[in-house]
Amino acid sequence: MKSTLYTTATAALLLGTASSAWAEVKPIKVTSDDSAFRLTFSGQLNRGILLTDDGEDTDAFFVDNDNSSTRFRLNGEADVGSLTAGFVVEIQTESNSTASVNQNIQSVSLEFDPRKLEIFLAGNFGTLYLGQGQTASDGTSEQDLSGTTVVGYSGVADFAGGLLLRQADGTLTAINVGSVFANFDGQSRRDRVRYDTNKFGGFSLSAGFNDNEGGDIALRYAETLGSVKLAAALAYSRTDTLSRVNGSISGLHEPSGLSLTLAAGRDDLDAGGRDPEFGYLKVGYQTDKISKWGKTAFSVDYYDGSDIASLNDSSESYGLQVVQNIEKINTELYAGFRTYSYENGGPALNDLDAVLVGARFKF
Repeated sequence: MKSTLYTTATAALLLGTASSAWAEVKPIKVTSDDSAFRLTFSGQLNRGILLTDDGEDTDAFFVDNDNSSTRFRLNGEADVGSLTAGFVVEIQTESNSTASVNQNIQSVSLEFDPRKLEIFLAGNFGTLYLGQGQTASDGTSEQDLSGTTVVGYSGVADFAGGLLLRQADGTLTAINVGSVFANFDGQSRRDRVRYDTNKFGGFSLSAGFNDNEGGDIALRYAETLGSVKLAAALAYSRTDTLSRVNGSISGLHEPSGLSLTLAAGRDDLDAGGRDPEFGYLKVGYQTDKISKWGKTAFSVDYYDGSDIASLNDSSESYGLQVVQNIEKINTELYAGFRTYSYENGGPALNDLDAVLVGARFKF
């Protein structure tokens, strides 16, 4: 069963690589440029094939990759003296999201999700945001310079989050991957007010108040020190039910192409007696010597979580990723393998294996 899974995935990747070689177009961007007002339309499409093996059955799904979903963005801004005022409207449109399909639901209707509906004001004081968008702590578990985040990052559940785990006796459970694997990435996107300082020596500070009676604060760092590019973030957030500490750091040695990424997070719940936590490690390598199309990136990663869904449960995942950039058409071809293991003190559960191949086109 598994050999068929891997052979099919390899064939799909090779087919996608061959067909993309025919394209010689430039990235698409539509811009209305005016001295008073600038309007830009951009976005991305990300489609793939998800192949899964739950220890009993194999399935194939034609999906939208929830690691980095299909989305469309409208950005408008104007200069008012020394200030810049503007807005962002970003809509996610997914058909058969990897976060939704499973053994019982082969097809999911087109889903619309407003990711951002915000206005902003930027100047020497920093940037102030109002409306739905990224909270101050969003993305702080996801600093990653490996070049493979389109198919694998600390949010390991996005790869196949809708899939259900199966017991060793063949019984399909109601436990999906997305409910037992988490990367505690701050407070995600919400209606909020947020303030970001400008960068000082590579550092910036963000703080916000959210619509879930919570607030958050985050410190970020992004700089190149000699031959090493660094990106790091640390956040604290509070809601009406928990407090959370999380962060990540990633370093890329540019001459060699080697990268190392670490992420971790922990929740302090007000009730339930659990203290969910996770740790994540990724090692990557990228080079421009393999393909004339653009940079090729490889990575392997490991995730470990505990108390995610219930007391004393254990979540574990290993992954392999490869991404081929095609710079002329602003596209990434990718393939990834991931295996999920989960224990909760109940009946033994099979490991779930998944392969995802596809392409992301940005415009």
